[in-house]
Amino acid sequence: MKRPALVGIVNVTPDSFSGDGMSANDAVAHAKQLVMDGANIIDIGAESTRPNATPLTANEEWARLAPVLAEITAADWRARVRISIDTRHAQTAARALDLGVDIINDVSGLADNAMVELLSEHDGDVIVMHALSIPADVSKTLPTDCDVVAELLAWKHTITNHAAARGIAAERLIYDVGIGFGKTAKQSLALVLAAENFQQSGGRWLFGHSRKSFLKLFSNAEATGRDDLTLAFSAQLASANVDYLRVHNVARHAALLDQLCT
Repeated sequence: MKRPALVGIVNVTPDSFSGDGMSANDAVAHAKQLVMDGANIIDIGAESTRPNATPLTANEEWARLAPVLAEITAADWRARVRISIDTRHAQTAARALDLGVDIINDVSGLADNAMVELLSEHDGDVIVMHALSIPADVSKTLPTDCDVVAELLAWKHTITNHAAARGIAAERLIYDVGIGFGKTAKQSLALVLAAENFQQSGGRWLFGHSRKSFLKLFSNAEATGRDDLTLAFSAQLASANVDYLRVHNVARHAALLDQLCT
């Protein structure tokens, strides 16, 4: 069993669904702790994409991100970790790339031509997420009778061709199935359980299942109380050899992977 890379989440936002939104000062300290805990990548976002979230302009988003990135890129531990910026705004992505970030996590899945053009001029990894709307809209989901795995595999084919046609090589793409974005709870669960199918289709796959609402199928706990369930599904995903786990509790995941991947 290969060891998946751990993507630690840093939310520089007051309205995160998972209850871990924080100020700029707290975000820098949290990022450092995630690295100490074993994160391979830290994914920093400043615009909430939860249902009913208030969209931000690129300038509003950057006002939150700029002080965090300035400190992190100058930190002595920066070389130990790759930095990802979670954004759908090309202007934000451009500013972040100028500061030397490694990955752009485009939650809109290359929906913006300006983002595509920008990324075609760089050579770093790009995370593309499947979503029907940003922010997430619980009233917009895939049809309940659709084959959600086939739907995502078809999306992968389409997004890969779209990126390649604009100069973004398939080798740069990391596919995020978009747990909770345009899927019912049962569809999100089906995607997690079908992780091996995605891996067998080729490419690199990321699962952002941590504390997500589909876990309410098994527990009434609030988001911050869903870490045990997250870990249980992370073990299943690791056994399916997924490439990346995007999680809140990095320390517990590192300990889990130490046991599973030895």
